[in-house]
Amino acid sequence: MAADWDWGFAVAYNAVLQASRAYMFAQGFRPASVEAHKNTFAFMRLAMGKDYEELIAYFDRMRNKRNQAIYDVAGLITETEARNLFSRAAGFVKLIRSRLSGKL
Repeated sequence: MAADWDWGFAVAYNAVLQASRAYMFAQGFRPASVEAHKNTFAFMRLAMGKDYEELIAYFDRMRNKRNQAIYDVAGLITETEARNLFSRAAGFVKLIRSRLSGKL
């Protein structure tokens, strides 16, 4: 069962990453190919402003955790971690969709 939480965590993380990249591209930017995930979250921290600084910092921490779970340690992610990321990711994707469609 542990591998399922790892995979679910990775999928939720990817949703956040892809939403962030869409927002970044819509603003006319692209992340450098070296450390692209890290650079994407650095951009988002600036682009989203102080109100979202804590959330973006959380996603950046999860970037490191996802890297460990995918490349180093199977079974690293707990059910609680996966569900927490999924919940935050769903809200974030909704926010980005709203911003991209001009509703905010």
